[in-house]
Amino acid sequence: LYRFEHHCKPRSATFFLRQVISSSNFDMGTDLCDFMHGWLNYQIEHHLWPDLSMLSYQKAAPLVKSICKKHGVPYVQENVFVRLRKLADIMVGSASMRRYPSAFEKRDDMAMASNQE
Repeated sequence: LYRFEHHCKPRSATFFLRQVISSSNFDMGTDLCDFMHGWLNYQIEHHLWPDLSMLSYQKAAPLVKSICKKHGVPYVQENVFVRLRKLADIMVGSASMRRYPSAFEKRDDMAMASNQE
């Protein structure tokens, strides 16, 4: 789980990279598994394309995963209970959110506050 220091422009390269790196998918791939999760197990694809239909996430996931592998971008898939434990640890203060690496952000993609333009 990451914390961001600055906003970025929507649909920019930094935006899409943030969506992949800071999201995690749960068990997925079969119709029954996806139905039981309510198609909420495709968090990466959902954050990349929030307007995409739920049924399209199952088709997009292998493509996104292969693109990430090609470019060395982590594609995180963990059990829902592992992610829930990590979230609870942050909520009770026994862990903290990591800072998102600034090296992954393009300066041109960063959104400027109206008083800085």
